[in-house]
Amino acid sequence: MTTQLLLASPGTPVVFAAAGLGDVFWTPASTVLAHGRLSAVWDRGAGHLPVRYRWLASVRWVATPAANDRWSLWFVTADAAADPAQTDGALTLGDADLSTENELLANASPFGTILATANDKLFLSSGVIDLFSRYIAIAGWNGSSTKALTATPADFFLRLEPIPPVIEAPV
Repeated sequence: MTTQLLLASPGTPVVFAAAGLGDVFWTPASTVLAHGRLSAVWDRGAGHLPVRYRWLASVRWVATPAANDRWSLWFVTADAAADPAQTDGALTLGDADLSTENELLANASPFGTILATANDKLFLSSGVIDLFSRYIAIAGWNGSSTKALTATPADFFLRLEPIPPVIEAPV
């Protein structure tokens, strides 16, 4: 009997983080409660691109958060890197503060949430997402009712690792 396997072939990750810590500039450090942070744009390039990515993200609040405080993650996509008229929510892509979650709720694509427990620690979460747009930005929203995020840049990152499928030849 001929057998074929569909395997994942992990590629080189792209990291959204502060300068010197990643590939795409994103600075959520010190984001106050009920505010968010939009990253710079990642140009995935033209031509054939991976669709499926594994994501891993981290967040830390300034002190022990309340149980179920949240750090929500969103993809903001665009057809042209510098044209807000072609960007989800008409947002101008670039590392910037977001003062209302409505900018994200109406038009961006939520893909993950990190929920806190009542512990003072670094929180991590991961998942899998499909990306189709050439230009991508990340937005994080501090849904804590009482706490800002720490001022430590290393406490925040989002890593996207391409995991394109590979079909093994019949055996």
